[in-house]
Amino acid sequence: MITYIVKRVLSLIPVLGVVAVVVFALVHLSPGDPASVILGPDASAADVDRLREELGLNRPISQQFFLWLGNALTGDLGSSLYNGTPVTEVFLDYFRPTLSLAIFAQIIGIAVALPMGVFAALHRGKAVDGALMSFALVGISVPSFLMGLLLILFFAVFLNWLPVAGYAPLSEGLLTHLEFLLLPAISLGFIQAALITRITRSAMLEVMNNAYVKTARAKGLPRAAIVIKHTLRNAFIPILEIIGQTFTTLIAGAVVVEFVFNIPGLGQLIVNSVERRDFPVIQGTVLLVAFGYVLINLIIDLIYGIVDPRVRLDQ
Repeated sequence: MITYIVKRVLSLIPVLGVVAVVVFALVHLSPGDPASVILGPDASAADVDRLREELGLNRPISQQFFLWLGNALTGDLGSSLYNGTPVTEVFLDYFRPTLSLAIFAQIIGIAVALPMGVFAALHRGKAVDGALMSFALVGISVPSFLMGLLLILFFAVFLNWLPVAGYAPLSEGLLTHLEFLLLPAISLGFIQAALITRITRSAMLEVMNNAYVKTARAKGLPRAAIVIKHTLRNAFIPILEIIGQTFTTLIAGAVVVEFVFNIPGLGQLIVNSVERRDFPVIQGTVLLVAFGYVLINLIIDLIYGIVDPRVRLDQ
């Protein structure tokens, strides 16, 4: 187990290195000058050059990259060019709403998908199976922003049950916090539920044809025990994998939903930083999101050994 963890942690280094190179190159090769954006269109060329020198933007690109990378290895991702706030502090401020939204959406997706996937597998080929798979197909096909707009129109405008948009931090109370997150979480969770439902059904059907499940039936075990203990437990590896993948997708892909519901999350941070050409914030945010992505995948792999002891993590 320890050897496996060390190997996986070491494998993060080249991945994050590639991400660092790519994001740095894309940011600095894109048109736009941060100094010009900060000073405004009326600034003189001398003032722009002076600010570029103060910010270190007049140095060669290679020197800027290795300076930034060296600082990043020590945990210093720099400071925002716009207001001087450390990138890590800015990231954490905007990460909390995104994380709350992603967790809430994932809970909704799992709570809906697992029962639907199991039920569809147990009634394979029947009308209910076709109805649930049609629901899953609709969930995959409908964009999250369109689902969000429809939910706003029905629940916020017509029924006036929930807020149209906005965000309330957890410090204002759990119910208020969840009230503002419910509609965007459903918008994101609807897609996740569709994906997890299809994977759950496929994994269940594959396990149900195994000999030990047929033996359990022949012994006369209760159906609930067969479904939960013998079938769902052994089918949980691919389900767990898709849950981990969809969660990382939620964090990285909630930009549009956050924009629709005016949530001050990472999506808003990246959009604002791109408009301002705030290079350190863009680079640091993308690098931290990539680190979170690979870290979650590592955690999912470690959980494999707990869910299914047949997975040899020490190899």
